[in-house]
Amino acid sequence: MRFTVQAGALAVVMAQWLALAQPPPPNTAAWSADLARYYFKTPAEEIAARDELNAALDRTTRLKGHLENASQLLELMRSYYAAQELFAKHDAYLHLRCAMDRNDRACHDRQQLSADVTAKTAFVESEILSLSDDRLRAFLNKAPALRQYGFAIASVRRAAPHLLPAGEQALLDQFDPEIAGWQNDLYEQVIAQAAFGAVPSPAGSLDVVRQRNLILRNADRRVREEGFKKRYAGFASQRDLIALALLNTVRAQDRLAKVHRYADAPTRKYEDLWLDPAETRSLLSLMAQHGDVVKRYEKIRSQDFQRASHQAAQAWDMLAPPTLTPALIPLPEVRRILHDAFAGLGEEYQAAFDALLDPTSGRADILPNGAANRYSSGFSVGFTGSTSILFYGRYDGTFKDVSVIAHEGGHATHRQLMNSNGVPPSYARGPNFLFESFAEFNELLLADFMAERATEPGLRRYYREQWMEIKGLDAFYGAQDALLEQEIYDGVSAGTIHNADDLDSVSLKIDGQFSSFPVITPELRSRWETVSLMFEDPLYDVNYMYGGLLALKYYQLYSSRREWFVPRYLALLKHGFDQPPAELLKRFLEVDLSGSGLLKDDLELLQRRFDQLEVSAISDR
Repeated sequence: MRFTVQAGALAVVMAQWLALAQPPPPNTAAWSADLARYYFKTPAEEIAARDELNAALDRTTRLKGHLENASQLLELMRSYYAAQELFAKHDAYLHLRCAMDRNDRACHDRQQLSADVTAKTAFVESEILSLSDDRLRAFLNKAPALRQYGFAIASVRRAAPHLLPAGEQALLDQFDPEIAGWQNDLYEQVIAQAAFGAVPSPAGSLDVVRQRNLILRNADRRVREEGFKKRYAGFASQRDLIALALLNTVRAQDRLAKVHRYADAPTRKYEDLWLDPAETRSLLSLMAQHGDVVKRYEKIRSQDFQRASHQAAQAWDMLAPPTLTPALIPLPEVRRILHDAFAGLGEEYQAAFDALLDPTSGRADILPNGAANRYSSGFSVGFTGSTSILFYGRYDGTFKDVSVIAHEGGHATHRQLMNSNGVPPSYARGPNFLFESFAEFNELLLADFMAERATEPGLRRYYREQWMEIKGLDAFYGAQDALLEQEIYDGVSAGTIHNADDLDSVSLKIDGQFSSFPVITPELRSRWETVSLMFEDPLYDVNYMYGGLLALKYYQLYSSRREWFVPRYLALLKHGFDQPPAELLKRFLEVDLSGSGLLKDDLELLQRRFDQLEVSAISDR
């Protein structure tokens, strides 16, 4: 579908974007998720509904030790996934409530309920593994309905060397919060108690943590520098406790991996993602060897800054806005912007995203200015049988905020497309890097849309740099974080990392391969303290490397073969995960996940974009 919009309306909107930055939109523009409509009317109703979940779990556990025929295996698979579908609804509801108020008991309930469900269903894998190949083949032939679970069953049997006896696994699952759950709680509590402070600015006092986007992109260099230094000072004030949380996270994850007979925690994570551990380590090393790609972008941004300010650029200047600062975008404008940005993906995708962001639908919870005790970042929830919902804790109206909504909204839209297409619960979840690749692709399309519609050269350049900064280089930023985390795991295992000073050293070593600033910016040596995913979801960052590489490949195909790409891409989004990710990518988009061509093509795309930025910088002088 071609982009169309009335010229007068476009002029008005562009005039708003080109104005000087204004204070954040008022709270009256908030969008609220209607949990009563899509999940449970009240907390009491959710608690009462756990009876249904427990009954489903009981039906599953009654089959423990009784897989004597094909009918019983079919019943086990159906009851297990029925319980998972019910649990997903409770989990999403509690997750949203906890994000709205971190003091809500839903935060504790969610963690405990997850541990209980996992413990009660741990035996399912052992039961499937107890079947011989011949017996399983006979069951599949006897009950054709079992074939819909074929890949799910094969996925369990793939992990056979690493699964524990049901009793041992159930015990581990029961104590998981005490083994590996407390470290992130400690990290969050420590950060919440740290004194980060605020920074005075022409628009008023800015909170160093909750208004970081506004500080990073503030036109006043003193605001950016003070915000940068106060943020790192806040982390530094708690560095020993943060190191305690991280080192114990690493030790717990590594020991759990070895209990399951993996070489280490990174190996376990990579295999869980259907990635070859040796290939992944090799790719991480290769990404570091190409770290000059990021340094080239830093040089371009530094030259931009120096031309405008006649000062040498520092780390806090990398997101400095252009001379003509884009205005903050009112929340009501976001839906129209994203509708137009995704026009090239076709009417079905547009309509699905529009429905998510319809304020009357109650499927988006977005709060301008945020609130005390509210989670400030974004995520989405949704599963088979449930309506997907987008959450964004604090909306300040920056382009970065809109980009986050494009990303997290992409996750929610993807889930809803699978739901509408009848994807069963057994195939509604897959490797996270595929989910991330779809969401990151949205952000590339958004930045391009904003650049193409900008009428002022400086603003057009700004959005082209945002294309690079926010997601174009995300594969490298993801590799940087994943490589840092892997090095920490390797160092703790080898006995070379013991404390915060050791973590500083490894951070400087890794980050120096991707950036010129760590060597000259003392604060950046402790960047490990700020990588919250290492505590919240250990070893997740590798997903951003693979997701970023794939998003760039999608962008290349979208730009060069749109008519071929779009219907195949939409079919992939709607299909679910009934094959290994490499096979799905090959089947739908002819993309080779393991081949060297993926990185090669992406590097060529990035170098062309760099060349365009350098040429436009010369022409703008």
